[in-house]
Amino acid sequence: MAHLTPTALGPAPEYRRLVEEMPIMLWTADVAGRWTHVNRRWIEYTGVIGETTGFGFEEGLHPEDVAPTLAVWTEAIRTGQPYDIEYRLRDQAGGYRWFVVRGRKLAAPLADDVAWVGSCSDIDEHKQAELQALAAQRAAVRALGLALETRDGDTGGHTDRVVRHALSLGRALGLSAEDLTALELGALLHDVGKIGLPDTVLLKPGALDDQAWALIRSHSAEGERFAAALGFLPPAALAVIRHHHERWDGQGYPDGLAWDRIPLLARIFTVVDVYDALVSERPYKAAWTPAQAREEIARQSALQFDPQVVDVFLSSTPVPEER
Repeated sequence: MAHLTPTALGPAPEYRRLVEEMPIMLWTADVAGRWTHVNRRWIEYTGVIGETTGFGFEEGLHPEDVAPTLAVWTEAIRTGQPYDIEYRLRDQAGGYRWFVVRGRKLAAPLADDVAWVGSCSDIDEHKQAELQALAAQRAAVRALGLALETRDGDTGGHTDRVVRHALSLGRALGLSAEDLTALELGALLHDVGKIGLPDTVLLKPGALDDQAWALIRSHSAEGERFAAALGFLPPAALAVIRHHHERWDGQGYPDGLAWDRIPLLARIFTVVDVYDALVSERPYKAAWTPAQAREEIARQSALQFDPQVVDVFLSSTPVPEER
């Protein structure tokens, strides 16, 4: 049980009074990372004091932000490194606003075992504007991905499915919010390079000749070039687009990368992309059953796919939906 008190900061009354009167939320924590003091602003906003558990702040967090916040905080305690993290904090009326919390470890503990000091600053207006801009970007990227999907002869929802499955797998693997966003954007535009392929190649039934196959293989590098020109995709999203046809054994394209030299997000995406391709009908193949597709994914572990990603894919809940 973490016992928070608004007057447990140390022996200097004037310093305590100054901290109490500050218009932003301030806190201290002991060497184990348990919050030992919060100032009046924290209490006025959250109403949380004394009854909290764990590190002392979880009670006020949005449920979706608890796990990533605790992960960052636990790592900071282990390393002693300063950290900043954004999370949503509940007010006494039950609403949430975005804050950035900043924690710094002291060179030596103060009175009452104070080893960490930090602040919580309201960034809600900035964060809402950022989220709105991101939503607009996602909508534009999704529209482009759906247009490419239609040209590819697939109107069955491939784009939305692989995005949904990739995010599910990414969460099961413990990706950060930043990485999940990059994975989503890369998944939406993974085949954008096909925009330059002629229909005679893209829609050709049956086997491809060497020239057509060379054009097909060019789409991932061309896709990265096109997506980079949009100007707002993060490097990790561009890596998904470029490297989602690499293979764990180094026999993929465009760069022949192997093992963990393949960016993690691309290793994640390629599993769900191949799974969806297997269970979908194409001009050159019939749809496989979900069981057949999962067996193939397992068979290609440590050959085409990262074995750790395959293990999580096959065991995660919920399992990628079977059509």
